[in-house]
Amino acid sequence: METKFNVFEVLEIAEQVEHKGARFYLKAAELFSDPDLRDLYYKLANWKAKHEQIWARMKKRFAEKTGEFGTFDPDNYVLSNPEVMAGLTWFGTRHDAPGRLTGRETRAQIVRDSIRRANEVIIFYQGLKDFARNPATEDIIDKIIREEKRQIDLLNQEMPQT
Repeated sequence: METKFNVFEVLEIAEQVEHKGARFYLKAAELFSDPDLRDLYYKLANWKAKHEQIWARMKKRFAEKTGEFGTFDPDNYVLSNPEVMAGLTWFGTRHDAPGRLTGRETRAQIVRDSIRRANEVIIFYQGLKDFARNPATEDIIDKIIREEKRQIDLLNQEMPQT
């Protein structure tokens, strides 16, 4: 059986990805004693939390408008559990172990790492398009990708000038 996602399901996955990202950045902030660097992580967490809310509102409006919801299929674990797909992104790592961060990174290193992670999320969504159920689902994935690219542009503005 081939797995295909509808708009509602993609937005559920997007919510989970953003939620995991916000938790990751909040946990990473705790590693830093420098208030400016800690604030940068809080800013990143805030971006993710706002996106989580945006995707949740879009999902709700979509469900109200179309009557479509996510698939619950006890025989298809992936469709029934959006956190499984969200776990395939870099945010799938444990939120209490922010990877290789030490708390001694520079602002430039933090921004570069965040850009790398955003690019990995874009790659995830580009791959997810192969599992889109219809053109509307592809359109919503494109919207999510555009938003991730916008985040990269904002991150580039955070890069310290040398």
